[in-house]
This record gives sequence, C-alpha cells and structure tokens, in this order.
Amino acid sequence: MKRRGTALALAVLVPVVGCRRGQDAAPAATDAMAGAAPVEAGPAEVPAVVAARCHAMTGGAAVASPEELEVGDAVVFGDGYAVGMVHRTAAGRVAAVALVDRDVASARIVDLGVTLGDANPPRLVRRGKELLVASYALPKKSDTRELALQVIGAGGDAKPLTSIVQQRDDSLAFDLGPGLVAWDEETTGTTPRGVVRVAPVSADHAGTPRDASSADSDAEMPRVVADGAGYFVLWMARRPEPATAIDASASAVLEAIGEPRAYSWLEMVTVDAAGAPTGPTRRLTPTSGHVSTYDVQALAGEGRPTLLVVARDDGEAVDGSGGALLRLRVREDGADPPLAFPGDGLGRGAPSLVDGPLPWLAWIGPHEEMRLLPLDLAGVPVAPPSAEPLLDEALPLAMLPGGEGRMLVAFPGDASAAFRLVACSR
Repeated sequence: MKRRGTALALAVLVPVVGCRRGQDAAPAATDAMAGAAPVEAGPAEVPAVVAARCHAMTGGAAVASPEELEVGDAVVFGDGYAVGMVHRTAAGRVAAVALVDRDVASARIVDLGVTLGDANPPRLVRRGKELLVASYALPKKSDTRELALQVIGAGGDAKPLTSIVQQRDDSLAFDLGPGLVAWDEETTGTTPRGVVRVAPVSADHAGTPRDASSADSDAEMPRVVADGAGYFVLWMARRPEPATAIDASASAVLEAIGEPRAYSWLEMVTVDAAGAPTGPTRRLTPTSGHVSTYDVQALAGEGRPTLLVVARDDGEAVDGSGGALLRLRVREDGADPPLAFPGDGLGRGAPSLVDGPLPWLAWIGPHEEMRLLPLDLAGVPVAPPSAEPLLDEALPLAMLPGGEGRMLVAFPGDASAAFRLVACSR
C-alpha cells in the first residue's frame, strides 16, 4: 500500500501535492490510452455497499510517546512487521519505525531522528535481512532538504547509510525501492516545472541522481516498484486547464484555496538498477483527467511483471470529494484502459491498497466512512465494497499471511493500542 499527509488519524491518506506551474501542452509521451475509449465505466447500476466484513480481535500493541502519531506503510520484517511512523517526543517531531511482533501484542519503537514539521512518515523496504528506511532529516542548509537513508538490522538497531541533498521546494513526496530512491523537485527558469529524479542506492552510498520524468513533463508524486533487475517509476503529470474551462463557482473555490485548476494524469517509465530508462515514457491515464492521488502494488502470479494501480480521478469536483476510483493493470509496454471500481461515492483522501496473500482496496466513502473492497490476484473485485465503521478512524496496513483474514490496522488516536489485529472475511 503505498502506496499510500498531515491529518492525525488518517495521515497517509492525504495526497502530497506541491503547487506547480505546469506546461501549456501535454507531454510528448507514448500514450498507452491511444485509440482507447475514455475511462470505461463499470456496470450501469452501482453495486450496493454491503455490511461490515471486519470485526475486532483482542489485544493490541501500544506505542511509546504516541503524541501526534502519524502512520505510514508496513512491510513484513523478521518475525513481525515494520511500520513507518512519526511521533512527538521531547526532541521534537521524530521519524521512527515501529517493530511490531507477529501477534501484534507489542511494538518496539526505533527512533531515526528529528524530521521536518510537514514531512510524511518514513518509507520502508526490505533488502535481504535488513530494512532500508528513508525519511527527511533536518537539513544543514536552509535552502536545501536532506533525505536520510538508514538501515535497520535484524536486531532492530538503526545505522546511517547516506543522505541525498535536494533542492528545497513545495513538495516532500518521495518513494523507495530496494536499490533506488525517487523524489520530485522543481526546476528553475522562466517556466518552472516539476521533475522526478532517481538515484541508485548501494550497500553504503547513493549514486548520481538523474531525471526519470521526461523534459516536457510537469511531474510530481513519484512511486517506485521493483521489476526484476530494474524498476517501474510512476508519477503524476499536470498542465493548467484553459481559463474558459472553469466556471464561476469553481473559480471562487479555487481562489480561496490558492490552487489553479489543472489537468492531471499518470505517467510511467521503466529504468535499470542505475535509474537509466529502459523504455519510453508512457501515459497511463487520459491527459484530460483530474487524477489527484494514487496507489500502486505489484501483482503476484503474473507471467511477467505487472502492477495494479488505483488512481483517484476527481472529475469536475473542486471540494475534495466526489470523483471515481480507477483500476489499471500496468506492464513494461503500457497499461490496459482504466476501469471504474464499484462504490457509493468518495469522501476526502486517497485510496490505499492493502498488501497480503490476497489484496484489498480501502478508501473513504461518503460521510467519512471507511470502505473495504476484496480483490483477487489480478486486482479484480470479487464482491461489493463493505462499510467498515470499526475502521473509520483507522488505517489498514497489511493482511497477515496464513489465510485467516487477519489484518494489521493502525489506530493512531488510541494510545493504548495503536496497532491491532482485525479479522476480515471475504
């Protein structure tokens, strides 16, 4: 899940989108949507949302210093799980990793250092028996940012690996693979634009950064997924809408929040272990769309590397609600046409893919209610979505192996049991 902010309980469900000034023309990318119809709708009748599939289990793991707790993604590590988090300590706002035991009865907190006031929780990825962790540290210079890379060993001790100095701008988005880190920056010049940059990460240092997005993309919000010897690198591209396309009511809202209306869509390139492109830049969703955030996960059991991408397209909405969730299957040579997931509407926030033996999709529905949708190994829904009041103030993290339907869930607002097990049936 990545996939997958600033809010307390649902921190990582808020997209990190910097304010960019985009290009006037769409990027010259290979269009995976060429010749395809626009977003293909699902059934004519929206399936009903069924009753809750999940119920609470006993126990839970508390977090030391749970003040202002924000939770990120989770990965299997050792005999349990590692979860990225940020919490408030006497030192300030601190990036950390919670090492949660297999039974989700206790959590050991490994503090990584003071982080920026608006930075997301750390990104985590397994690398052999170690855990590679990336988080923003306090920079040594006021005009830069510093992305610190650390390694947590099997014993739970953290040690610094290297750091990547970035240009300071509006965005703090980044992602991490076992041997590659990606982030976005803003170029300088007469027409500033966003660019996604990548750098290889070895056992003891980071290599030379290079641009992954094309020179005519205004790019942000990168994601990295391992692809055999290389990686998929995805990002969101943007360009301003013509002024005539914005009606009076939308203009009033946009003026209030200070963000110009823009077209936005997803793009992708495959790269080798050093970050060099191995194929063209490809557009994955229509350039007339309004993608605001997305999540991505590798699909198991495919004959060749395939990703499941879930994108939130806000359509004509300007208030943070409404729109549709789109499902794409992505390979090296492009993507299938997007399909709309079933549901009863969207509230605020981003979709989140919950990794496990069989994946799930979570999102916030109308009235800030959690929705949960079971998927098969190809990312296709196998039943209608369910309303999950138990999870309304929670963040689903991962399905535990074993097939019993046990889900690791974060409850950031509960100091006594920030991590719990929840049983969810299909």
